[in-house]
Amino acid sequence: MQFRRDPHLLPFLGLSLLIMGLATPLFLLSGAEPSLDGCDESFYAQMARELLREGHWLGPTFLGEPFFEKPPLLTWSVALSFALHGVNEWAARLPGILSALLSIPLIGWIGRFFLPVRAAVLGMVALPLCYLWVQQGRLVGQDVPLTCLELVGILALVNGLRGHKAWFWLTGLAFGLGLLMKSAMILLSGAALIPYLVQQRRHWLGAAQFWLASLLGVGVFGLWLGLAWQVYGSEALTTLVGKVRDLGAEPFHADATGLYYFWHIPAHGFPWTVLALVGGALLVRQKPGSTLLIWSFPLLLLLLLQIYPTKTPYYTVQLYPWLALLAGVTLDQALQMREQPRLAGILSWGLAAVGLLLLGLGMAVILEVAEVALLQPHGWPLLGIGLLYTLLPVIWSWRRVLHYASGLWMGALLSAGILTLGTIVLRPDFGNFNPALAQMDWEQMLPGSQETVVDIGRSGLPDVCQAQAVAFYTPNPGVWVDDQALVQGEYGSHLWVSPVQAEQVELTSLGLQLLAEVEGWQLMRRLGSTLLDSPEDPPTQPVVPSEQSIGDP
Repeated sequence: MQFRRDPHLLPFLGLSLLIMGLATPLFLLSGAEPSLDGCDESFYAQMARELLREGHWLGPTFLGEPFFEKPPLLTWSVALSFALHGVNEWAARLPGILSALLSIPLIGWIGRFFLPVRAAVLGMVALPLCYLWVQQGRLVGQDVPLTCLELVGILALVNGLRGHKAWFWLTGLAFGLGLLMKSAMILLSGAALIPYLVQQRRHWLGAAQFWLASLLGVGVFGLWLGLAWQVYGSEALTTLVGKVRDLGAEPFHADATGLYYFWHIPAHGFPWTVLALVGGALLVRQKPGSTLLIWSFPLLLLLLLQIYPTKTPYYTVQLYPWLALLAGVTLDQALQMREQPRLAGILSWGLAAVGLLLLGLGMAVILEVAEVALLQPHGWPLLGIGLLYTLLPVIWSWRRVLHYASGLWMGALLSAGILTLGTIVLRPDFGNFNPALAQMDWEQMLPGSQETVVDIGRSGLPDVCQAQAVAFYTPNPGVWVDDQALVQGEYGSHLWVSPVQAEQVELTSLGLQLLAEVEGWQLMRRLGSTLLDSPEDPPTQPVVPSEQSIGDP
């Protein structure tokens, strides 16, 4: 019925799916075979692998220990991906990639209710050209899937408030799944909706479907928590609440200062995040009431994140669809350069100044200036991006002569963004955090490795992240072995000794035989064990460690 009433809905659906399809290569192309990061990525991937092996769906485990600091939805989704596609890096990252892609049409459909169609379309185009969105979307993490669930819930909420009250049920379900994805973090988005809900209060205060759907959302989360309580006791709730309390009590990333978000967001989404500031100002000045959701939600969410003591890059992921939509507002009005040339002129000259800096930087890279050696692979792309930016004022100046000045202007700007992201995702180290671990030849190092249990050593927090990666890339990992357990011999026939442990514990007196060494981690066998090799066998030639990957540029 909606399609019959509005003939533009079906073309917009097709256009949004087309944009999503065109953005797909940015999430799939890679300059090398990917490998998972230690912190978070390998952690969730290993829990998903254990879930498939052991079947502990209510309480996912890491190396046999139940983990309740975060709800299990991400682990469930990765485990399902493993079941369908096998245990590998791409399967682990597939839920995040699909969430990042699906968010593109979702934010466009939300914007379509409040903005001109062209602004919504340009917002969809800008989102996959934001570096942080692509970078986080290609990782195993909670924030991009959480953002996708938020967008589903908000789109359903808007439809419900417009009279289609059955959509409220989808809002409630998305809220419950958001709780299962990252517990209290979904509440920040709910708080950011308060201005819009107050404005639309007459459409939901008396709607039974709204309140019943809200109970549904709480019930989805409560169902898991209740079942987990029956199996594991109060640990499920106390651990979850304790983690939220700890994160709110002190900053876990002390290097992130109070101004962290104010430089990080513009830098990691340039130029779209800068254009978003202009778009927000335009909406507030021109029609603040009818576009309240579009500008108030990201503003209030940013304030809430700013108040929260722990500050991380991935917390801001929830902002990027809305910043892209606000950037679409700026671009929509800038394209009216013949009727209103001032905005396009200011943007053109401002981006041209950035382009000149990039041209100079690119020349320095090509001339092999030592200070910019880190950017060596990007010399020619920097020149190309700088040239495209410097073309903008030229096109703007000839707007009355060129028949398609607006299209050329937008084409140059989008080409710069595509070239930027394409250059980054094709770096061999982008999304390739542990190539040495991923490329280990286990049959050479430890014949029969699929059956041999290898315990994982770690020395507290200093090497816990890398220990998680070692656990995932070990075919059959055992249990944690801390310094005390290592000294007392509380481990099996084989174990990894971390670099920190190697410095703090005298290994020569422990009766261990070195089998291999990778990135400072030593694969050891307990002398006297009856598995595979005899104690008299000479140590296997250690694997030569490769250069540590720097992750993302």
